[in-house]
Amino acid sequence: MKRIKTLFLTALCLCLFSVIFSVTASAERQVIEWDGKSEIVAGNTYIITDTVKLKKQVEIPDGAKLSVKDGGVLKIYSKGGLLVNGELAVAKGGKLTNSGLINVKKKADFNIYGSFQSSVSATLKVSGDMTVYNKGTAEISSTVLLYKSSNILIRGKTDFYKSSDVTLSGAIKTEEGSGLSLGGKFAITASGSVDVFGHLKVGTKSDVRISGVLTLEEVSSYTRFRVVHTTKNGRFLDYRPEDVYYDMTINILTEERKVLKKGIDVSYAQGDIDWKKVKDSGVEFAIIRAGRGRAGSANQMKEDDYFRQNIKGAQANGIDVGVYFYSYATSVSEAKEEARFLLDIIDGYKIQYPVILDMEEEFQSGIGTKKLTNMIEAFFEVLMEEKYFPMFYSYKSWLEENLDMTILDKYAIWLAQIGDEVTYDGGYYIWQYSFKGKVNGISTDVDLDYSYRDFPAILKKYGLNNL
Repeated sequence: MKRIKTLFLTALCLCLFSVIFSVTASAERQVIEWDGKSEIVAGNTYIITDTVKLKKQVEIPDGAKLSVKDGGVLKIYSKGGLLVNGELAVAKGGKLTNSGLINVKKKADFNIYGSFQSSVSATLKVSGDMTVYNKGTAEISSTVLLYKSSNILIRGKTDFYKSSDVTLSGAIKTEEGSGLSLGGKFAITASGSVDVFGHLKVGTKSDVRISGVLTLEEVSSYTRFRVVHTTKNGRFLDYRPEDVYYDMTINILTEERKVLKKGIDVSYAQGDIDWKKVKDSGVEFAIIRAGRGRAGSANQMKEDDYFRQNIKGAQANGIDVGVYFYSYATSVSEAKEEARFLLDIIDGYKIQYPVILDMEEEFQSGIGTKKLTNMIEAFFEVLMEEKYFPMFYSYKSWLEENLDMTILDKYAIWLAQIGDEVTYDGGYYIWQYSFKGKVNGISTDVDLDYSYRDFPAILKKYGLNNL
């Protein structure tokens, strides 16, 4: 009887302990609306459903979770920050903006299902895991330190903008359907790696340097607007089929065989052209004026009156064509507007030579080197987004006196220098050597040009210009 009583008391104690433990555990797993001021305690989940402004340093301890829910906004100010030893999450519909410091430590998690933005003044440090999920977006303009133990998985969209400064010593992997854009400084150290299964874009303002490994997997896609630098021990591995590779800088021209072709450039000024006679005279290509920017009393952009007649006539007679747009832009926004207008004009045409920006007005030379250079790059960005190969036209002195060619030298140049020889020190791929050429089938004087690459074959090879 005594033994039965002892067993009964033992069982009762165990039952009571279980109930107490269950109640305690339940109490520890509370979901708490966080105000940005109270301490975050291990074992609890803290949520944000409204707008919270964080102006001090706060720790998310191991075992705790802070989640920005749908409709919630967490703003971290310059003196604020989160030290993450547990989990930081941005739910779908939630938004996290960082102007201070986010430090994700080893074994901690930073999960983005919604929107994350990190401003120029901010710093993001990751030693643990960071994941951008399918519908998630990360827009980063800040300093970013991804340490050796970090693992970054991108299933959604991640943009490092032109002011970002990233040092990667850990691993980034992007999945199919994802997007990774590198717009600023991006250094992959000897221990760092980027493995791309989605789309990788290297922007016009980027400075990507590889001392580790960057791998483009077979299923990935790639847009590069600037040269990617590799050190002696760095590796850039491209496993994609050759026919899906494309570039829109001189990278695709430099190694190609030099081919001399004779051409002309025309506009409304030449009037009606007998393109059969032009072809029979030995002309192999024609660069056709598509339109111009805002000018005249109406201050309107305008398609060239003879553009469609000229492009149809030239191509019908076996003459390959390029197109150019005469710019009157004075700002980056106007340059982009001109580029979009040009795209509307040439939509649907197969263009075998580059799509060219012609900038030569005297009033534009007073805009300033930096601004002009930015305008040209902005115009080209619009073209390149639609997979058109860009080229810049101007005459020798205008190029030398008005532009920063250390930035623009990655783009192909159409050089205007009248005479029997070129004295321009920079690179060029088309030379306009006469304004007063005579060609059978054209009743007026016409500009004469030489091209030094087989552009139709090269652009077709890389799938550009609708070819």
